[in-house]
Amino acid sequence: METRPLDDDSHAKFRELCMLYGDFSRAVFLEEILNFISSFGATKAELSAIRTVVQKRTRRLAKRPLRGRPRAGEDREWMQRAVAAAYRKHVLGWSWSRVTEAMGMKPTKPNIRTVQRQIEQVAEIIADAIPAEWWETVVVSGRYGRKLRDGALDSRKLRLWLISKTGLRFDTRPEECKKLIEALFATKPEPASTKSTV
Repeated sequence: METRPLDDDSHAKFRELCMLYGDFSRAVFLEEILNFISSFGATKAELSAIRTVVQKRTRRLAKRPLRGRPRAGEDREWMQRAVAAAYRKHVLGWSWSRVTEAMGMKPTKPNIRTVQRQIEQVAEIIADAIPAEWWETVVVSGRYGRKLRDGALDSRKLRLWLISKTGLRFDTRPEECKKLIEALFATKPEPASTKSTV
């Protein structure tokens, strides 16, 4: 069977608008979602698909602690600082001590480990944010992992998606952003649910 190019999508422009409105004009985006659900146009099958996704999301929200800081992926300030640390380490090649100092902390072992964990969290957020159509399963030394498909990061659709999730500046530093995403994505093992059971 012939494989479609990654950007071969007749609705690409509409999808881009949805991603942008979902992040920057949420009230308008939500209003249109509610209009679609409440209108007579939504079929029983469509409503069932929406209900399934809402139930899964609701269960995930119920597991959150009631107090404390927002989750890492939802804290924009935290994300900016952690992405900056990852950029300094994986793109600029700084030492862990220098990266930690740039975060405003003394380069002690506990502080360095804190920065490492933050970068690991960024890697997880990025890996979770990239839909399965953009990566493939690989096996290295008997372990399962994920690898971005060739040309994936040249896709405007995927770049917009990553910009909305991480704030990366693909518009001004595309090659550096690609290098960072590739480095972080390679550190994330494939979820157990997608591994072969054979």
